[in-house]
Parts: sequence; C-alpha cells; structure tokens
Amino acid sequence: MEQNWEQESACRNTDPDVFFSQRTVGLAKQTCKDCPVRLECLEATLAAEADVPKTLRIGIVAALTGAQRWELTKQRRRAAGTPVKERGPGRPKAPCGTESAYQRHSSKGEPIDQACRDAHSATERAKYRKRTAAKALTPR
Repeated sequence: MEQNWEQESACRNTDPDVFFSQRTVGLAKQTCKDCPVRLECLEATLAAEADVPKTLRIGIVAALTGAQRWELTKQRRRAAGTPVKERGPGRPKAPCGTESAYQRHSSKGEPIDQACRDAHSATERAKYRKRTAAKALTPR
C-alpha cells in the first residue's frame, strides 16, 4: 500500500534500477538529495530494515547506502540505550591439513603448507573417484 508521501517522492518516475546499480550511485544520491520527502522515506526504510543485517541492506535510499543506514540504526540504538549486537568472533579458522585451510590459504594468497596440499589432493582424488563411479553407472 502506497503512503501519501510516496506520491511526492522525486524517484516516483525514475527507473528503480538506478538505485541498485554501482554505475548510477551518483545519480541515485542526487535524486534523493533533491527529494522533498527524503526524511519520510528514510524513516520508513529504517523501520522496515530494523532487524536486517548490514550485508542485506541494499540500494540507495534517502541518499544513503545500506551500510550507512545500518550505521545510523546502530547510532540511534546506542543513543536510546538499546543494546546493539556487535559482531562476534566468528568461527575458528580451520586447522592446517584440511581442505578448508587449503581454500583459505588459496583465497588469501597465503603460502600453502604441505599438510594442506595433501588434504587438497585427497579431496580432489575423492571427487575424481566419485565422478568416475557415477559415469560407470550411467547407461550408454
């Protein structure tokens, strides 16, 4: 259901893709900055995104990125005395000698130790055996 203020928005006749493309961030922000109902839009969006994590807040709204809106929500919660859930320590790193550690070394450009190379080789051999077995079972 459309709000009354939405009928006055500067973006009402703009292609929505403008607000979700990296190439048009400047145009999206300028459209929002000139909007007469920017604050109403921001408040409605912040209410809708109340429990949405930073990484899932997408697009430009009220001239703010998703990360900027998340920071604003965090600041408001702190000012109101509401506890803000901070990022936890995450999962522990996979120990060397595992496929996960090999993948981590590869993606981060870290040197790969022999134990991780051996684990990766074993994983690749297992994948090969599985593919070969599947081909043998496939009727020709």
